[in-house]
Amino acid sequence: MSDSLPARAYFLACDPEGGPVSRRSNAALLVRAAAVTDLVLRGNLRDQRGHAEPTGAAPTGDLLLDDLLADVRAHRPGSWRALLRRGKNDTLQSLETQLSAAGLLEEGTSSVLHRKVLVPSDPTRVRDAHARLDHALTAPLSEVDAPTAALAALAAASGAGMSRSDARHHADRLAELEKLAGPAVPALRKAVAGRRAARIAAFSGGSGG
Repeated sequence: MSDSLPARAYFLACDPEGGPVSRRSNAALLVRAAAVTDLVLRGNLRDQRGHAEPTGAAPTGDLLLDDLLADVRAHRPGSWRALLRRGKNDTLQSLETQLSAAGLLEEGTSSVLHRKVLVPSDPTRVRDAHARLDHALTAPLSEVDAPTAALAALAAASGAGMSRSDARHHADRLAELEKLAGPAVPALRKAVAGRRAARIAAFSGGSGG
């Protein structure tokens, strides 16, 4: 459970000091994209003319991933972008429930407003997630496995787990990693761009521009 791609994405999106998830909306997109990519890498999903298509492979045995597969079947044919945006918050909450049940998350208090939040029970999981990210960005490409490469590319595309400046600095390497990641990365980039455009439009409308 702790080493599934969605779980690794979650810990990567947490505050580097072991605090709660930062930028929760971005983290939700990252976790959803990581779950979709996990299914692609396992052979349960494939690209069919720009749409996510189940392959007929056996269920994974992971509740989060199998629920996502059921969602794909219920809404097919569907674009990768729509798949990432639909139900992303539910996927994040479902993962948090699983991680809490496994003892990997515990209740804490936020530094702002002192609200109840979920934090990693062992901060080393967050450090390990960032160490794997650093490895993906700096090690010889032949030493980076597909899940790690995918997660680095997804983090850059989502804006969770990697800063924009780091993404720009490692742009060439990320382009190489993206080739190993599958169709979720470009779809995620479009989803994030669409959300930014919607926010700008709403702000402009609200300010009378």
